[in-house]
Amino acid sequence: MRTIRELIYKENKVYIVLHTKAMQYRFMSDAEREGITFGDGVKATERMAGDIMALLPDGHICFVGWVGRLCFKQGGDSVVRVDYEKFIDGKEIYTLP
Repeated sequence: MRTIRELIYKENKVYIVLHTKAMQYRFMSDAEREGITFGDGVKATERMAGDIMALLPDGHICFVGWVGRLCFKQGGDSVVRVDYEKFIDGKEIYTLP
């Protein structure tokens, strides 16, 4: 089984795409199980996920605001975008262009 921690990159944040409410709940539950919190120490399940969440190089998660969404859409190849459903389903290709 894959873990969220496998997605942590040393230098860049990773954008996690959560297409459905079910995936949003699953991501937050998985994050909490792995000990991943928000930067202020709040447990993942104490807040509702957005449709895109960011995983930071220090292992924390955060919401994506308008600047982050711009980066997500226009950042080119330097931005890592992960379809969380494909990732947890074990698909070989789970990143988005």
